[in-house]
Amino acid sequence: MLVHTLMLLQIEEHQLEGGVALVAMSGRLALGRESQRIESIVDELAKKGTRKVIFDLSKVEYIDSAGIGLLALASGKTKEAGGKLVVVSGAGRVLEMLKLTQMTAVLTVSATVAEAQAALG
Repeated sequence: MLVHTLMLLQIEEHQLEGGVALVAMSGRLALGRESQRIESIVDELAKKGTRKVIFDLSKVEYIDSAGIGLLALASGKTKEAGGKLVVVSGAGRVLEMLKLTQMTAVLTVSATVAEAQAALG
């Protein structure tokens, strides 16, 4: 019998210089309870007045349509609050999904956290 260990989504929040919130994710950004926390995090950041947000997906190994939808929702909520969301995604499956779904036309996508910080100004 083959047993697959699926790493659920892990989320860590960090504060960077210049009032930038870094939300680092690892595992699977897919339909599920863990992914739903993203919406709560975005709401909390908006309430705190955080206007610069980076979602670091460089350690996310899988993203499905629900995950793509959450990114679109998070970007919209951040814009509504007068802020900007930048997504970090290195080369790989996640970036390919972002391109395939044309999310790269809607979201600012950077290769590194440093590039994302520069994009936020």
